[in-house]
Parts: sequence; C-alpha cells; structure tokens
Amino acid sequence: MVPNSTSLTPSPVPTSSPTPTLSPAPVRYHEPPDEFVQDRITYVKRATITKKGFRLGSSHIWKYGLQYIRGSDKKEMYYCHECTAGKNKQELFVINGTSKVRNHLEQKHQIDPQSGIKKHSSTRKSVLDQQKSAAATNTFFWKDSMEKFKELLIRWIVYCHIAFFQLENRYFRELLFFLNPALLNHLPKAAKTIRSWVMDAFLSKKQRLREDLQRSRSRISISFDLWTSPNPYAILGVIAMWIDTTGKRRTTVLGIRRVYGEHTGENLGSVVLELLKEYDIGGDEIGYFMLDNASSNDTAVGFILKELCPWMDSKQRRHRRLRCLGHIVNLCCQAFLMGRNCEKYLAKLEKHYQRGDYAKVEELWKRFGCLGRLHNLVRYIRLTPQRREEFAAIIIGGDLSEFDGLEPALTSIQDEAIGTLTPPLHPSPSGPHQS
Repeated sequence: MVPNSTSLTPSPVPTSSPTPTLSPAPVRYHEPPDEFVQDRITYVKRATITKKGFRLGSSHIWKYGLQYIRGSDKKEMYYCHECTAGKNKQELFVINGTSKVRNHLEQKHQIDPQSGIKKHSSTRKSVLDQQKSAAATNTFFWKDSMEKFKELLIRWIVYCHIAFFQLENRYFRELLFFLNPALLNHLPKAAKTIRSWVMDAFLSKKQRLREDLQRSRSRISISFDLWTSPNPYAILGVIAMWIDTTGKRRTTVLGIRRVYGEHTGENLGSVVLELLKEYDIGGDEIGYFMLDNASSNDTAVGFILKELCPWMDSKQRRHRRLRCLGHIVNLCCQAFLMGRNCEKYLAKLEKHYQRGDYAKVEELWKRFGCLGRLHNLVRYIRLTPQRREEFAAIIIGGDLSEFDGLEPALTSIQDEAIGTLTPPLHPSPSGPHQS
C-alpha cells in the first residue's frame, strides 16, 4: 500500500532542453502598507476602506498580490508582492481581467500562468544571460578586433549623419548581438562615450593631416566661402589644395567655422588665419587663394598675407589672389542676356521677387527680347505639377516617346495621298494626240 500522504506522478519524458523545476508558491510576504504614494498619486488598500467583507477571486494572481484603490479616479489596482520583495517599482495594473497580471507575473517573476507555481530562476536563462555567456567565449576574438570595430563604427556615424543616441537603441544592439555576442561587453552604453570616440578619432585624423601638409611638395593653396546654414548660422568653409609626397593632387577640408559679427574682410580673414595656424601653415607654405569676386575677399586675402608674409608688398599680395572663373562666366552671361545696366535690372527683379509681384517680374523679363520671353515660358511650365507633367509627355524622348516618329510617317502618307489624287499640271508626253 501507498501512504495517503504520498502520490504517484508519471516519470517525465526526456527532452533535449532542461525542464524547469517548480516550487510551491510563496505564502508569506511582508505586510504591505495600508497607504502609499507613487508618482504623486495616493493608493489605499481596499481592505482598509471597504466596510463589508469581500473575498478575492480564485485566480492564482491573488497569491502574489492585493487590491488597492487609486486616489485620483477610485479605480481598483493590482499591487504585486513579488515586485516589493524584489525592490522593484510597482507597475499597478488596473484590475480589468487577469491577463495583464498573469503576463506580468510570468515575464517578470517566472510564475507559470497555468499552475501559478514559481519556477526556479536558476533553471531559466534569459536572452541577456545567454548573450553574456556567449560573450565570454568570444573575448579573445573581440580584443583583436576592437580597434577595427571602433574605426568602422565612427566612420558609419560620421558619414551617415547618425545621431549618437541611436546607438542606445535596443533593436540596433540586438542586431549587433546577433552578429557577435561579444559586442555586449564592448559596445558603448551611452551617447557620451560615442562622442568621446568621435572626438578622439577627429584629433587623430587632424594630426595626420597636419603631418601630410608639412610634407607637401608644393605650396598649399586655399579656397574658402561663406554661406548660411539651415539653422541659420553664418558658416565659413575652408579648403586646402596641394601636391603630396607621391605627386598626387590633394584636396581636403581644413575646417568649417561659424562666423560671428559682421562679414567684413578682416573678420573673415581672422577666422581663416586662426585655422591656418592650427595646421602650422605659415608664410613659406602658403600658396594662392581662389575665391569668388566679392570685394570683402580682397580685403580678407590682404589681411591674411600681411600676417603670414609681412615682406610682401601690395602688388605681390594681389598676385596671390585668384578669382573664380565660374563667377566671371556668370557675370559675362548676365551681361550677354541683359546688356548694359544688368546690375540695375537684377536689383529690380530681386525687389519684385521678394514682394511676390510676379506680373512685374514677367513684364521686366519681356524687355530682354526673345530670351526673356523664353524665360517666362519656362517659368510658366514649371509653375504647376500638371504643366510639368504635360510638358514631360510631349517632348521628344519623353513619356510619349513611342509616338515620336508618328508625325513624319503621317506627313509621308499625306504627301502620297495628295500626289495620287491631284492630276498633273502638264500632260504626259505619251498621252493621246489631239486631232
């Protein structure tokens, strides 16, 4: 006979994965408070404010929690004993069915949703634990690849304009963990770390560029221009051009600096001069300046060369200042299109454009003859999407290009028909003789 206190259970079927062992549900917790405050909201234990006695449901969730009343709207909330025992913040679910609470108990506290029995946490490894154990086995491989990974990561961030906080994204990290779990131990956990990596890489590249410039086989020529960013800030970009030790022509960005104050030649020149000194480019290394034709650039070049090359006279400084050929061609085209006083007409056009008086703009363009009328025609076509679509359909090689050869064919057929139906103007020599 088998004693009453003992029950027979079938032997478990062997499986390839470890079977979680179960333990009886805990029956004792510290007595929860009658009232507490969380996120500035007061919660009161229902048992303390209910006059009539009440009984909890039969669900196993009540082995692990109690009912509280939320002070802001008097709704019944679920208070989890396991969260308190683990010193976690209460999630406080609104009691409207038990599915949310069951999921919470299963996912956060490993409580089986069917039996209500707590699993031993030692028998279940989370994804994070699995990644950590996998990372430990790949440590040697990762140490050899760490610097290369940093270089590739920084290059991706800089060239693709990736915000630093994106590296904290959970899904991005899961992707990298899938490729190599060892990344868990080495991937930066904060945007601040990424910023320091990028700055270190920038300073290293800057030092390498400084050394390349010092070994230049030619003088270093400079080009710079000022524009307004979308912010809008006044930004000055500075470009260097030189021949390196291998005889190749090199072009690189020395810097992009914000310009404060008036855009005078002296102000622009001081910004460029500061940047040249950072790269140790002095009077013996400086070459020519290729800039647009603004008069402020004349002043800027003079200011820079006076500082770097005090032995130069004004004629030598002017010789080092080259003008933009594209800008010169643009001025020639304006003079060709508008004739004399083109600057006066351009000022009027700009004024009418800013006022939105497009009728005056078209009238002013008509004064420039056929080119002005062609300008108005192009503007008329481009003014609406419908006109652009219609124009794209009828141009040769456009959307209706299969009909491009139709008009010559129709003309040929028409000519043949006219020739057949129209009698000749002169009688045929072989025709009958008149008596």
